[in-house]
Amino acid sequence: MKINLLNKTTFIISSFLIIGCYNNPTPPSEIIGSKISGFQYELLDCQKINDEITFLEEREKTLVIAQEKRVRDSKVQQWWTEGDGKGDGFEASELYRVRGELNAARKIFKNKECI
Repeated sequence: MKINLLNKTTFIISSFLIIGCYNNPTPPSEIIGSKISGFQYELLDCQKINDEITFLEEREKTLVIAQEKRVRDSKVQQWWTEGDGKGDGFEASELYRVRGELNAARKIFKNKECI
């Protein structure tokens, strides 16, 4: 009977330790760009591609700030809820998409030998 109780206690403690880090948001530095075709940029001239890159870079900065805030807020929430964070939201998926588009636009810009 004592061994069975010890196994249950060990299981419960192990579960809390595993769940304690559950649902953490991804740091912005770990969010890579999605695989996006550069076809939409191939039809544009160098100036328009450059304008698009500038827009995407600004959007990326905004999303990085939002994701960093989500990470900070999640740490506060984990303290209050004893381990349950906010997880990733719209910011992370949008950052993933924007970084993919930015990579594709830069690649086409380079392939077209734009200055």
